[in-house]
Amino acid sequence: MLLTLFFLVALPDPFTAGTDAGVPAVLAATGVGIDEALLAPPGPALALGSWDDALARLRARSVDLQLALAQLELAGAESRLALSPLLPGVTGSLSVQERLAGGGSVSVEGGGGNIPVGEGGEDEPRPTSPLVALRATASQSLVDVPAWLQLSAARARERAARASTQDAWRLLVRELARSLVAVVTAERVVELDRMGLAQARERHQLTLEAEALGTGRKLDALRTARDLEVARAALLESVESLRRTREALGSALGVEGEAGVVPGFQLDGLGRSVAEVCRPLEGAARADLVAAREELRAAGREVDAARAEYAPTLGLQSSLTATSVTPGTARVNQWNIAAVLGFSLWDGGARGAAVRTERANRAIADQQLESVRRALSVEVAQARRGVALAEAQQLTARRAREAAALTDQLTGEAFREGVGTSLELVQSAEELREAERTLALRELELVQARVDSLMAEAECAW
Repeated sequence: MLLTLFFLVALPDPFTAGTDAGVPAVLAATGVGIDEALLAPPGPALALGSWDDALARLRARSVDLQLALAQLELAGAESRLALSPLLPGVTGSLSVQERLAGGGSVSVEGGGGNIPVGEGGEDEPRPTSPLVALRATASQSLVDVPAWLQLSAARARERAARASTQDAWRLLVRELARSLVAVVTAERVVELDRMGLAQARERHQLTLEAEALGTGRKLDALRTARDLEVARAALLESVESLRRTREALGSALGVEGEAGVVPGFQLDGLGRSVAEVCRPLEGAARADLVAAREELRAAGREVDAARAEYAPTLGLQSSLTATSVTPGTARVNQWNIAAVLGFSLWDGGARGAAVRTERANRAIADQQLESVRRALSVEVAQARRGVALAEAQQLTARRAREAAALTDQLTGEAFREGVGTSLELVQSAEELREAERTLALRELELVQARVDSLMAEAECAW
């Protein structure tokens, strides 16, 4: 028994061992070992001063916009390519040849026939040596149903590409607005968490002073020390979130590094600024729905074109051959014109397979159109009620913040008077920080909801 008492007396006090002036080690180590750079993010590489600055840089540096424009250019080129079989075609060839042996005649490259080279009368033109021959061929399609249908499909796809580009720009503008709101939100959260950290330091210092005067307990200091570390962890998380939102904005704007906003950047006029670029549809179809419809129309034309491959084609062809002569300059040896009726007797089933393929493509386009229509209906419905929901959530968050602030004030006064406990002090502080964070988020979510409501039924000029 005496041995047990001896060991109990010899054991160090867990609240005083390894500390100065009776302060627990966990209290003395508060904030030690944390890189202060993690608590204070560096300034962004690009600081946007206004919505117009962000929009101009997005228009000039957006990869998605450049890809959409390239797709539009490609669709235009394919449309022009589909038109070429229906327009006149002219080809020509010019050859120079020297007869090395033999006599009688030489043949003209390109099907010009044989040209006599023997000696004639003095007044009769003779082929020159070397012989210069010109061969020209012209063709014009008169009846080519598949080509006309392919042209119709290509033009429908060009319209679809134009509508897709418009919708891509609308989505980019919407994402830019969201990114700006996200950056401002993250900066506001960092500011609130930094204020919460400062308040946590004050409460911790208050408990340390109370303990030093003998009116407080070590338990109170431990609780406020834990609250201080929780506040510091929240600030670390919010700083990292801010840097990630800045990096996302910088990536969208083509900035090497982070992109942010100038201090005091206001989002109050963001909705009006977006409305200057994007106008309501006023009953017209949105661009993504137009693109899906045009894709379905193009798929239908492709089916008709595959079926029309069974029909014959009719065209005109004309060829001309001229050679150099002496005396003189040139002589037309041949000039003809022909009507050509073309048809395929058997192609191994390729046309039937093409019809099946285009039917499947049309079915896919039809389902894609239905998918776009359903998604659009849901998006519009959610956007319309999103503003009212965001306003209600902002109102409840403001009331909750007012109640939390009053609770924290009264709890602090009670603790100073020795009536309240440190547990109540810490809990009220956590509730106030959470209420302030929630209110800031709800205010900016309201701005975002108004932007989304506008962009759900709008078209944007690019």
